[in-house]
Amino acid sequence: MPKEEKYASLAHRLDLFRGLSARDIETVFSKGSTLRFHMGETVFEKGAPGNLLYVILQGRAGVYDGDRLLAYLETGEIFGEMALVTREPRSATVVATTPAILFAITDFAFQNLLTKRVAVQLLLNMLRSLSRRIRGLNERVAGLDD
Repeated sequence: MPKEEKYASLAHRLDLFRGLSARDIETVFSKGSTLRFHMGETVFEKGAPGNLLYVILQGRAGVYDGDRLLAYLETGEIFGEMALVTREPRSATVVATTPAILFAITDFAFQNLLTKRVAVQLLLNMLRSLSRRIRGLNERVAGLDD
């Protein structure tokens, strides 16, 4: 598959890249790195400092607080965005529950190396993702009252 088609495909499959051109996505990928994790391998621990945003390109990950599973994350989902924005320690542990390929970008690259237009679009896409998560949590909490 030609490079441009590959990045155009990512724009349609991954929410983080919605609204970006294939060239924009190629630029984002040139500023980050692709990482491979084995099933059971920890991506990061709760409490660790964080400066990376992750996108699951392939595979699945579990979000844990101690032994308690909080959520599963699937291909296309993002995580680590809270530490990227707030610079606070990681709020949970993330472990690959299948072999996984992740894209990671640092806060420095995000804030200083991307154009403002691309950075704003990525932030809007992150906000949409976080809003969906909050809505889902609200629905789960409301269901507890039933």
